[in-house]
Amino acid sequence: MKPYKCPKCKEECIPAKEKYKAGIWQVIHCPQCGARLCGQPWVMAAGYVLYVWAFAWFGFWAYMEHTWEPLLYLIPVWLLLDLLNVRFMPLSILRARKPKPDAHK
Repeated sequence: MKPYKCPKCKEECIPAKEKYKAGIWQVIHCPQCGARLCGQPWVMAAGYVLYVWAFAWFGFWAYMEHTWEPLLYLIPVWLLLDLLNVRFMPLSILRARKPKPDAHK
Protein backbone atom coordinates (compact mmCIF):
# COMPACT_ATOMS: atom_id res chain seq x y z
CA MET A 1 0.00 0.00 0.00
CA LYS A 2 1.46 3.35 -0.99
CA PRO A 3 2.12 6.00 1.64
CA TYR A 4 -0.28 8.89 2.16
CA LYS A 5 0.46 12.56 1.59
CA CYS A 6 1.36 14.88 4.45
CA PRO A 7 -0.77 18.06 4.29
CA LYS A 8 2.17 20.20 5.45
CA CYS A 9 5.17 19.07 3.36
CA LYS A 10 3.06 17.51 0.55
CA GLU A 11 5.30 14.40 0.52
CA GLU A 12 3.84 10.90 0.31
CA CYS A 13 5.50 9.61 3.47
CA ILE A 14 2.77 8.67 5.98
CA PRO A 15 2.38 4.88 6.30
CA ALA A 16 -1.07 3.27 6.35
CA LYS A 17 -0.66 2.21 10.00
CA GLU A 18 -0.09 5.81 11.06
CA LYS A 19 -3.02 7.01 8.90
CA TYR A 20 -5.21 4.43 10.65
CA LYS A 21 -4.09 5.77 14.04
CA ALA A 22 -5.05 9.29 12.94
CA GLY A 23 -8.52 7.98 12.11
CA ILE A 24 -9.03 6.72 15.66
CA TRP A 25 -8.42 10.07 17.36
CA GLN A 26 -4.65 9.75 17.85
CA VAL A 27 -2.02 12.36 17.05
CA ILE A 28 0.61 11.22 14.55
CA HIS A 29 3.83 12.81 13.29
CA CYS A 30 5.03 13.16 9.72
CA PRO A 31 8.31 11.24 9.34
CA GLN A 32 9.51 13.75 6.73
CA CYS A 33 8.83 17.16 8.29
CA GLY A 34 7.87 16.22 11.88
CA ALA A 35 4.48 17.97 11.72
CA ARG A 36 1.84 16.95 14.27
CA LEU A 37 -1.19 15.61 12.42
CA CYS A 38 -4.61 14.25 13.26
CA GLY A 39 -7.73 13.24 11.37
CA GLN A 40 -10.20 16.00 10.53
CA PRO A 41 -12.43 16.05 13.64
CA TRP A 42 -15.76 16.76 11.91
CA VAL A 43 -15.21 14.00 9.36
CA MET A 44 -14.13 11.60 12.12
CA ALA A 45 -17.28 12.40 14.09
CA ALA A 46 -19.43 11.63 11.04
CA GLY A 47 -17.48 8.43 10.46
CA TYR A 48 -18.01 7.32 14.03
CA VAL A 49 -21.76 7.84 13.60
CA LEU A 50 -21.53 5.24 10.83
CA TYR A 51 -19.59 2.85 13.10
CA VAL A 52 -22.22 3.19 15.85
CA TRP A 53 -25.09 2.84 13.38
CA ALA A 54 -23.60 -0.36 11.89
CA PHE A 55 -23.00 -1.83 15.34
CA ALA A 56 -26.52 -0.93 16.49
CA TRP A 57 -28.13 -2.24 13.30
CA PHE A 58 -26.43 -5.65 13.37
CA GLY A 59 -26.48 -5.87 17.16
CA PHE A 60 -30.22 -5.27 17.42
CA TRP A 61 -30.82 -7.59 14.49
CA ALA A 62 -28.92 -10.34 16.34
CA TYR A 63 -30.83 -9.57 19.52
CA MET A 64 -34.24 -9.64 17.82
CA GLU A 65 -33.55 -12.85 15.90
CA HIS A 66 -31.77 -14.51 18.87
CA THR A 67 -28.86 -15.58 16.68
CA TRP A 68 -25.17 -14.74 16.25
CA GLU A 69 -25.31 -14.71 12.44
CA PRO A 70 -25.89 -10.93 12.01
CA LEU A 71 -22.78 -10.29 14.10
CA LEU A 72 -20.80 -12.22 11.50
CA TYR A 73 -22.24 -9.87 8.85
CA LEU A 74 -20.93 -6.97 10.93
CA ILE A 75 -17.30 -8.03 10.38
CA PRO A 76 -17.03 -7.17 6.64
CA VAL A 77 -19.04 -3.98 7.17
CA TRP A 78 -16.68 -2.91 9.97
CA LEU A 79 -13.62 -3.74 7.82
CA LEU A 80 -15.08 -1.72 4.94
CA LEU A 81 -15.61 1.26 7.26
CA ASP A 82 -12.00 0.92 8.44
CA LEU A 83 -10.77 0.84 4.84
CA LEU A 84 -12.78 3.96 4.00
CA ASN A 85 -11.46 5.61 7.15
CA VAL A 86 -7.84 5.01 6.14
CA ARG A 87 -8.31 5.86 2.46
CA PHE A 88 -10.41 9.00 2.66
CA MET A 89 -9.88 10.56 6.11
CA PRO A 90 -8.37 14.02 5.55
CA LEU A 91 -5.51 14.97 7.86
CA SER A 92 -5.29 18.25 9.74
CA ILE A 93 -2.11 20.00 10.83
CA LEU A 94 -1.88 20.70 14.55
CA ARG A 95 0.11 23.53 16.05
CA ALA A 96 3.55 22.61 17.34
CA ARG A 97 3.72 22.08 21.07
CA LYS A 98 5.31 24.87 23.01
CA PRO A 99 7.99 23.79 25.45
CA LYS A 100 6.85 23.83 29.05
CA PRO A 101 8.47 26.52 31.18
CA ASP A 102 11.03 25.18 33.62
CA ALA A 103 9.49 25.16 37.11
CA HIS A 104 12.87 25.33 38.87
CA LYS A 105 13.91 28.75 37.57
